[in-house]
Amino acid sequence: MLDTGLQYIKDDVIDSSGFLRRARKHQSQFRVDYLGLGYDGYGNYLTEEDAKEGHNFYDGFGIFDAVKKRYNNKYSKPLCANMLRSEHIPFNFFIPFNKGGSSNTYLKNVLNDFFNDSIRSTDDIKIEYAPSPKEHYLNDATSFDAYIEYTHRDGAKGIIGIEVKYTEKEYKLKLNSSEADKCNTATSSYHLTTKASNLYKPGSVETLKTDKFRQIWRNHILGESILLKHPEYKHFTSLTLFPEGNVHFVEASREYIDKLANNENKFLAVTYEEFFSSCKKYCPNEEYNKWLNYLTERYIVT
Repeated sequence: MLDTGLQYIKDDVIDSSGFLRRARKHQSQFRVDYLGLGYDGYGNYLTEEDAKEGHNFYDGFGIFDAVKKRYNNKYSKPLCANMLRSEHIPFNFFIPFNKGGSSNTYLKNVLNDFFNDSIRSTDDIKIEYAPSPKEHYLNDATSFDAYIEYTHRDGAKGIIGIEVKYTEKEYKLKLNSSEADKCNTATSSYHLTTKASNLYKPGSVETLKTDKFRQIWRNHILGESILLKHPEYKHFTSLTLFPEGNVHFVEASREYIDKLANNENKFLAVTYEEFFSSCKKYCPNEEYNKWLNYLTERYIVT
């Protein structure tokens, strides 16, 4: 008989809000009730056999085919077996918009709920994308979970760089790492791009490089480095997508916005709940409605 399996006893130590614990149990229950599959170790892990068959991904829109293509059919346990981590989520959220035609119009309508109707068309979507060669940008491993190119209503090209989170919070800076060096060296790509972008209020960098904000900052200046290198792109927005139960990103996003000199679509914080609501508002057909029901049941933790 299937059961929710072992849960991690230190979840409430890691996240005192209780969201991590509830989300792990939710994914474990989803595995039992929706997928009807067993587990490996903790309850939120699929068995390797089930993971390799793509059960961490929605069964439709060629999502798992996109995963295999992106990673050259190489198996990754965190991506394919761990139902709790966010690595798989950008595929489930954005590949369905990548069919072309009406799906592009659908995505445009959804995004315009957050972009003040400034998007004329969406033109390209990539998952786990970083511009190359990296030496021309931040010269590190920073990448976007999802990357969208669009045409602005003013006729110029624009970019949206999306970071998708689920239960994750900040991560600690490793001492003597390349990232630490870039954070603490005034002539590094991080600092030079930050200065050239004119995004932030004076004196913000010391706060931006702390654990709470560093990843948001890095993703934002990666997009700004593209604008600096490619003047044909006139607009960039950094968008962080997370469930409303993730209080860390609720707070970090609000405080990050306060560091910006202005926020005319420079940074957006959007919850899963808000994103799903807009997706439902413009849902074009039953195929997409089934997908949205899956997303809601899978990721919304009550």
